[in-house]
Amino acid sequence: MLLTHALLFLLALAVIWVLSGSVIAAVDRVAQRYDKPGFAVAFFILGLMTSIGELSVAFNSSLKGVPQISAGNLVGASVVIFLLIIPMLAVFSHGVELSHALTPGNLILTLLVILLPALATLDGSVIPQEGILILLFYVSLLYRLKKKRSFEETVESTVEDVREELTHRRRATFLDILHITGAAVLIFIAGNILVEESVFFTTRLGVPASVAGLIVLSIGTNVPEIIIAVRSVLSHHADIAFGDYLGSAAANALLFGLLPLVNGTFLIHQGEFLISFGILLIGLLLFLTFARSKNILSRREGGIMCAVYGFFLTAQILLMTS
Repeated sequence: MLLTHALLFLLALAVIWVLSGSVIAAVDRVAQRYDKPGFAVAFFILGLMTSIGELSVAFNSSLKGVPQISAGNLVGASVVIFLLIIPMLAVFSHGVELSHALTPGNLILTLLVILLPALATLDGSVIPQEGILILLFYVSLLYRLKKKRSFEETVESTVEDVREELTHRRRATFLDILHITGAAVLIFIAGNILVEESVFFTTRLGVPASVAGLIVLSIGTNVPEIIIAVRSVLSHHADIAFGDYLGSAAANALLFGLLPLVNGTFLIHQGEFLISFGILLIGLLLFLTFARSKNILSRREGGIMCAVYGFFLTAQILLMTS
């Protein structure tokens, strides 16, 4: 019985890993050649595309009435991105240049948007008004990032670039469209299984449903991004991947803002989210300090941030088992 549930959980993770990995790889190839006006907006659109795993979990957890799983996944995913994936790039590539094309003010606003979901969880509930506030901050960030090209033009050209990378041709055939659609359907089916099995295991272990999203799914849905990070290190293009991850973390905030609007007010377990907020705040402050000092995240600084993530995992596990 337990073995069957464990195998289903791992199978669903593998499906999301493989299929969303192809999307993220295409996005990464587009990012490597993106040097146009509207760069920052484009990277946020690319970031949303790399959040397909988190989108699947959000959709299915809302469908099943357990938005806590998605809330944990989205907050945890941002922790993973800033305290594991980006620092890992720095550690294994002997430093990474933070070439994000953002002004200091826009960078601070971006990090604030990323922090807001964790802040919304501190009182033990997430309400629609908080979701609206997060969405307003996200939209204001996009508005500030508008450059010479219009938002619509940037989105259209970016999506077209990714489509060409996925199909490897300028014009998509019926089979190409069928392949992409089928992959998307399978990702969402896998997300449904992940949510069901997460509910099973958290109920069986007697822990809050949000714990599964915060610790396990946050890493699982970011496995494709971790693979891209490894590829970027091996190809000596670690600086390019940074922009993808910044946009992906901001996209997590967008999805979190939609949760209370779709599900209404929902309650969460305060303990693990209090730790998450504190750790994420420390991580973002460290990141901002390192980014503004010399625009390079050194190997030593990356190691410090990875150590903070190790503390986060240890604290969550101790809290769960106490």
